Amino acid sequence: MTKGFYQHYSQEDHVFIDRVLELVARVEQQYSFELTSFLNPHQVDILRQIGAHHGLQVFSSAEIYPTEYARVILAPSYYQLEASDFEISLLEVLYPDKFYRLSHSQVLGSLLHQLGIERKSFGDILVGQGKIHIYVDQRFSSYFKENLKKIAKASVKIREIDCRERISVEEPSKFKDLLVTSVRLDKLVASTFKLARSVAVQLVQSGQVKVNYATIDNPSRMIQVADLISVRKYGRFKMLSENGLSKSGKYKLTVEVFSSRK
Repeated sequence: MTKGFYQHYSQEDHVFIDRVLELVARVEQQYSFELTSFLNPHQVDILRQIGAHHGLQVFSSAEIYPTEYARVILAPSYYQLEASDFEISLLEVLYPDKFYRLSHSQVLGSLLHQLGIERKSFGDILVGQGKIHIYVDQRFSSYFKENLKKIAKASVKIREIDCRERISVEEPSKFKDLLVTSVRLDKLVASTFKLARSVAVQLVQSGQVKVNYATIDNPSRMIQVADLISVRKYGRFKMLSENGLSKSGKYKLTVEVFSSRK
């Protein structure tokens, strides 16, 4: 892989690309497959492209389990996929929903801060009525079961279930047409969520905005089609298309706005 490959990706991706190239080297040298931790869709796409460039097979667990975050297998040509090779467990979290209503952010906070688990060790968090499902790295399932006793003020019980028993949670979205003077990050955040630009700038500079899952603190970052922008407490949106310029020279855009996972 030549260094010129890096120019096709943003600076935030370079550290991840370095890690992927190390994985590729191990697969090629040892002629055995490598399993990643949980990756976001943007990282999965990068790994697919690099793997294909090197003639390797790339399998995502999202092809089997319909999830956002996925574990990926990078393998030589001889390898035949076994679902068990992804080493994923599905944990069900039960709590008294008559007295509490737990949110996605409360669950995420408990895992990161109460348990001290790294984000790459677990995948999607699905919040339903009275139960929560979490995809986890199989190696840590016992740790989750033994140590996660409370989320917010609610006492919880955890059991491992078959991945086919997952609850289905739809993320509501709507399409929105924007008219902006530029495709800067702050301009799109302000226009999408109807905020003053000064507020949007503050959100970006305070680390509350992510582009393709990476925290960006530069309000002037230019956004491209297919970029996913997440704004804490407001929600997420994806830039779907650029639709030319208006008569006044403004950019006409279409975005898909997802509801905030509170």
